[in-house]
Amino acid sequence: MPDTDASNSQSVATAEAKRRDPKLGLQLLLLLDVFVRLFVWCSSLALTVALFTRLKAWPDRQFAGADLGLAWLWGQKLGQLVLIYNLIYIAHLLVLRMLIPTPKEGRYDTVGGKLDRQVLYSGLLSTLTKARLQAPFPAFLVFHVANLPPMSWLMGPIFGPQSRSCYVTDPCIPDPHLVNIGRNVVIGFGSAIAAHFQEGDFVHIRRTVIEDDVLIGGFSGMAGVHIKKGAVIAGGSILLPGSVIGENEYWSGNPARRRRVLPPPGQRGQEPLLAGE
Repeated sequence: MPDTDASNSQSVATAEAKRRDPKLGLQLLLLLDVFVRLFVWCSSLALTVALFTRLKAWPDRQFAGADLGLAWLWGQKLGQLVLIYNLIYIAHLLVLRMLIPTPKEGRYDTVGGKLDRQVLYSGLLSTLTKARLQAPFPAFLVFHVANLPPMSWLMGPIFGPQSRSCYVTDPCIPDPHLVNIGRNVVIGFGSAIAAHFQEGDFVHIRRTVIEDDVLIGGFSGMAGVHIKKGAVIAGGSILLPGSVIGENEYWSGNPARRRRVLPPPGQRGQEPLLAGE
């Protein structure tokens, strides 16, 4: 009997583990990611080549065996091809984004095969975000095209993040549709700004708001927080979900906590704000 009870308990534990295992769902998400990437890349390339052919933009002579003048002409045309490709690539992402509803903020159960539609929407949008952030050649200008007019006028309101700042490198923002960034915000290299986090068997979707004149040090992490005007987050800090950082407050640590209140921007001294304490 003891052996039978132990065997039954082990079977129940195994079944429970399988029920809680998200492996299948994650594999399906990866498969969807493959499909979306291939569709965006291939269709963008096809439309670009077709447009070039329609406009008769290809050089009259082949590239092989070209002299310097013809080689330079081919280089110019290929540059134009890459630029048009990136514009069409961004347009694809915008159209696909408009087809997916923005997830509602809340707490959603992920156990037992349950998949709330809000979590599904979040997963679908994550595939588009990966396609934007991890685009290969020749989409190496995706970041530039997305942050320059006229595409920047569409990317912020439709794709996200809704930002009045500009960056020379693309911050890691996996949930741009639920991130608001104000004016004159500096985000250090390697920082991650999310709008979702997992707690046990639940996924929380919560907007992240960063107000004006905020400085975020490199390799910081946060999700579902509100950083008010003039605040400074030290490099390497981890803000707990739900944190509210007051105006001009300086936070640091893992988990981060308030260290002091700073003078307003423009009135601060020369002390190193991001030094560890």
